[in-house]
Amino acid sequence: MSELEMDIQSEEQMQILKKAQECNRILLRELDRVCEKYHIKYYLICGTLLGAVRHGGFIPWDDDADVAMTRHDFDILKKHARDEWDGRKFLFVDYCDMKHGAFLDFMSRLVYMEEEVPVITFQKIRGKGRNDIDNHIPLDIYILDNASDDEKKHERQTKALQGIYGLGMGHRAYVNFDEYADQPEKMQKTIHTLVSLGKMIPMKLICFVYERVRKWYNRTDGNYYIMSNGFIFCLPWRFDKSWFAEGQKVSIDEEEFWAPKNTDAYLRKQYGEYMNIPPVSYRHPTHTYGATGIYHTTDYSKV
Repeated sequence: MSELEMDIQSEEQMQILKKAQECNRILLRELDRVCEKYHIKYYLICGTLLGAVRHGGFIPWDDDADVAMTRHDFDILKKHARDEWDGRKFLFVDYCDMKHGAFLDFMSRLVYMEEEVPVITFQKIRGKGRNDIDNHIPLDIYILDNASDDEKKHERQTKALQGIYGLGMGHRAYVNFDEYADQPEKMQKTIHTLVSLGKMIPMKLICFVYERVRKWYNRTDGNYYIMSNGFIFCLPWRFDKSWFAEGQKVSIDEEEFWAPKNTDAYLRKQYGEYMNIPPVSYRHPTHTYGATGIYHTTDYSKV
């Protein structure tokens, strides 16, 4: 069995994966164009960076794309988003734009609107939030806010952000509690409680509090970033600012995009021995048709 053979069940799924990767490439090119125009620095991260470093392209079974940028650069991007993307081919969607008080997560996204692909990214707001972006491929934009160098202050901030995230989940069309099945029983009960409480709190208030908590340390100098809009269990991660710095170019199938200056340190933080190819059972898409959408949050090495 080839080391790159994938756990994909049908030719249909393979075609969807290829289409998703093609859309991801289009989105990265477009973001790169706009960032170049306005002198914005962005960085490939997560599996997109891992693919560039380990495979020289996308991870063969990966179906999404992720970038990060500092708060300063994100604010510039957001200022020009409507002028650059009118929604016909590309649409910028902030986390608070899910409509009807719906909550998906705290991610900001650039969505490719020209083609439909069967994706599960937005399924948790189906029937409650907006439907124009459903079955369209998004590019996730993570925001690098300042983290405190003090461990206790950092813990307070991230626990607050996790709590706010849990409250927001109460405004989904449904909650897939299987995503948290590998967490301790106490944590699972806490998540259930937060979801129940969140239903009684207006989403606008949750967003208001979230915006203030995520920026607690942006007026202070420190050595670390947090990705303040990440997945609930990734929020406590701190990233050394020197890893990003001026960045460097990496290639995805011979196309160059920006990446952290120290890709090795970043990837080891997230994946450990990241050059090791995972078992076949982990080589499958997580966002397109046929995927479960469930992340094994205690083990990020098998990517």
